[in-house]
Amino acid sequence: MEIMSMKDCSFEDALTSWNEGFQDYSVQIQMELDGFLKMMSSKRLSPAYSFIVYDREKPVGIVLNGIQEIDGIKTAYNGGTAVHPSYRKRGVGRLLVHSSLTMYEKENASLATLEALSENQSAIALYEAYGYQVVDHLHIMRSTPGGNRGERLNRLESMDEREWKEQMSKGGYPWQNQPFSIEKGEFFKVTDGEATLGGLIFTRNDKGQITLFQLQSENKGKECLKTLRSICPNAIITAFNIPEISPAYEALKQEGFETVLQQVWLKKVL
Repeated sequence: MEIMSMKDCSFEDALTSWNEGFQDYSVQIQMELDGFLKMMSSKRLSPAYSFIVYDREKPVGIVLNGIQEIDGIKTAYNGGTAVHPSYRKRGVGRLLVHSSLTMYEKENASLATLEALSENQSAIALYEAYGYQVVDHLHIMRSTPGGNRGERLNRLESMDEREWKEQMSKGGYPWQNQPFSIEKGEFFKVTDGEATLGGLIFTRNDKGQITLFQLQSENKGKECLKTLRSICPNAIITAFNIPEISPAYEALKQEGFETVLQQVWLKKVL
């Protein structure tokens, strides 16, 4: 078997290895080519940092990587490692992870990070064998519509990304929750007219569904969520990849959000 930089391979081979590698995954992430390319672009994943493993001319494994500065730290991100089911336990996963870590160090990254489904113990064990450590659990949480209709006590004030970074950003969220990785993200601060209670980053689709990526507030998270609900009372809200150690997680639980999927957040200092 041979490993190649994705920049020297076709996107068709990349898509094939992705879809075949994730064909039995518990979460449906099969894609058409347009969706695959859009996903790579929106999550800042680069062919120059990614790899495909071939058995002769057949693509049998892939890892998608990106490198960005987060909170002043040059961070490398594994945005997905997939191996064809018939090629597992044959060293393909190890080859992809090893090649990625070698590239991260060559690119002078200081930190490597990724997420994995909590139930995927074989993948977690592989990453831990290469020095990654679980630093937190990430929750995808959901709430049904209802509550706070017409009870708006506070208000949302729109911000641009620059203002958010200057006033609200306090770190503590994984790669996919960072502003650079959120397509059509909306940035708001929650105020009572005088004081700022916290900040929110979310997206919403044409059906009115909201995906919440960040809730930044030390002790007013519930008030921030109530404000969002009062403005969008009919919305189904999904909170994505919320770290268990963050104040946001407790605020979401108190507001009735329930975990529908859990991941582990792994990091390795390079």
